[in-house]
Amino acid sequence: MKIQLNTILIKSGLSVLVAGSLFLFSGCLKTTDPLSAEDYLNQAIASVNKTQLAADLLVIDDSLEMWDFTPMILKDPTNGVRYKIETLGTGDKPTLNNRIKIKYSGKLLTTGEEFDASESAEFYLYGLITGFQTTMPLISKGSVITMYMPSGYAYGPTDFLDNTGKVIIPRNSNLIFEVELLDIR
Repeated sequence: MKIQLNTILIKSGLSVLVAGSLFLFSGCLKTTDPLSAEDYLNQAIASVNKTQLAADLLVIDDSLEMWDFTPMILKDPTNGVRYKIETLGTGDKPTLNNRIKIKYSGKLLTTGEEFDASESAEFYLYGLITGFQTTMPLISKGSVITMYMPSGYAYGPTDFLDNTGKVIIPRNSNLIFEVELLDIR
């Protein structure tokens, strides 16, 4: 009985020692806070292939010049997305954490082929592609804009497939988005 009691005391003592050690050393464990929407956006911008971006912007700028849009085009100061304000709104401007309601269509720059459209869709801004995240906060509710988006701020070097496996946006495609900012929540 004495041996069993000593064994129990030793086991209990070891448990306390292990638990105490874990408590003491837990301060040494590295803890990280989850990234904010702004941190994710900054990482996405930093990870864009700069060579591809430069090539994309040349193609976009050449297209805009050919279409004689150059004088009306603005440049997103964050990443160089080109955009044209078709109608200037007067409401608030969204932030990354806002839910936005938009009317939009997306087209391939090279062919003009529409790959997506909606009369009314709602999204958290931080959940959209990088070009939307950087450019939409520049415009007010009620605005209608056309964005000319380099591939790195859209779908990048990956083919975007529909649910049947058909490629609807080829890799490294520059895109055109016509967007009306209907509401901000």
